[in-house]
Amino acid sequence: MRFRIVLWILGFMLERASKSNPRFRRKLEGQDLTLEIGCEGGYARHFIIQNQKVMSYPGRSSKPVFLSRAHEPTIAIVFDSAATGYQTLTGKDKQLQMISGLQDKRITIQGNPLYLLWFQSLAKLLSLKN
Repeated sequence: MRFRIVLWILGFMLERASKSNPRFRRKLEGQDLTLEIGCEGGYARHFIIQNQKVMSYPGRSSKPVFLSRAHEPTIAIVFDSAATGYQTLTGKDKQLQMISGLQDKRITIQGNPLYLLWFQSLAKLLSLKN
């Protein structure tokens, strides 16, 4: 349940920043992609980045729960469990935890891994003020 809440909060923060933070909007320029974050056999949430806006939807992008059209994600970050996802997304050094999770095969990336680096740089802007 905590993993779901963290993903919902992440979606809320991404959507809000895409509407109000000029630095964040500049980072979104020219991007047209779908990012999916979830755990194996469990909950997932996908984020559609288009026209300098972020839209967040529950479920996998290939099988959305509601409102989103079904399509394949540009990049999917899949954790082996919800607990791993929660620890990685809420830890102090998220980047280090992501790297160690990838090395331990607790986290898998489907799609272009360069988008992971781009997303991490985007997430850093969430905590910065305009």
